[in-house]
Amino acid sequence: MNHRTRIVGRSIAALFALAALAPAFAQTDPLRAPLPAPLKVRNGMLNVPALSPLWLLPEYAAKYNIQIEQVMFQRFADARTALASGDIEMTAFGPQDISLGLGQGVKTLVGVAGVGSGNDCLVVRKGDDIKDWKALSGKAIGIGAGSISWLKFAASVQENGLEYSKLKVVNIIGGGGNYLKALAAKEIDMAVVWQPFCAQAIVDGTGAYPTIDHNRSKTVGGLISVLAVNRNFMDKNRDAVQRLVISYVDVLNYAQANPQRWARVYAEKAGLPEPVAAESIRITRLDATLPLESIKRISKFLSDNGVIPRDVSGEIAQYYTYDFLAKATGKAPAQLGLNQ
Repeated sequence: MNHRTRIVGRSIAALFALAALAPAFAQTDPLRAPLPAPLKVRNGMLNVPALSPLWLLPEYAAKYNIQIEQVMFQRFADARTALASGDIEMTAFGPQDISLGLGQGVKTLVGVAGVGSGNDCLVVRKGDDIKDWKALSGKAIGIGAGSISWLKFAASVQENGLEYSKLKVVNIIGGGGNYLKALAAKEIDMAVVWQPFCAQAIVDGTGAYPTIDHNRSKTVGGLISVLAVNRNFMDKNRDAVQRLVISYVDVLNYAQANPQRWARVYAEKAGLPEPVAAESIRITRLDATLPLESIKRISKFLSDNGVIPRDVSGEIAQYYTYDFLAKATGKAPAQLGLNQ
């Protein structure tokens, strides 16, 4: 064997050695290394289809020495209050919630990721339909003012040339089941609601989706929710927040790729029949993208319509960060919704 052959042989052997070590290098990615000391994090949960994959979050976060306690809430507003006060460290809530909080002087909420689109829905009695927005005139419409579903609906009404104040709006108090009761009793002709309540009406044969869809609003879009953390917690535990966002992105990707498992988790946690759970998630798309321009438009819409006392759209960007999501995905903020 000559000198050149020996050099080539050694080079090939070195390449094979590096290839063998590649998995070990991947496992020692500093962003995915466990925290040096265990940390307990309280996460706000709601039984909403799009958020149900987060029931798997404790399993993913445990790899990083993070123990997650799931704290249940009935409304996004309640989760927002708990996060603002520091009673919990993390939660997903409506894309309007940070704007609502800021309008009230709350500055402890920071959005770190998106959730996806869909989830909110319109439902009419089976056999009925509303084929265009002008057909809403004279219809009794059940709404819950302040919900993201209402926000999408109100924006869609304006975009389609109608005056919201002239619609026959019926304010529904309480959970989504009350909308379906009002629909069945013919007290309303359409419910502006959210899953799983539309799915319940579809599966039991009493309801149908109308032709119009408020998830297509140009102002709001199909946004479901955002993942947020408490600012004080974030400032003191940036390494932990990074690993939480990595875990979160991994969970969303897993659920989107495994809809049957997602539906089973949701059915179990929400106490729903699996067909209802499956229908609930059918039109929901999970995506961690954080569309900041849409959130600014939401903020402006809220102030223009008197929901919050002042326009916070010019300052809302200070209460969102792409730092953690960019590192978790390897994408630039522009690819993650900064200008969307």
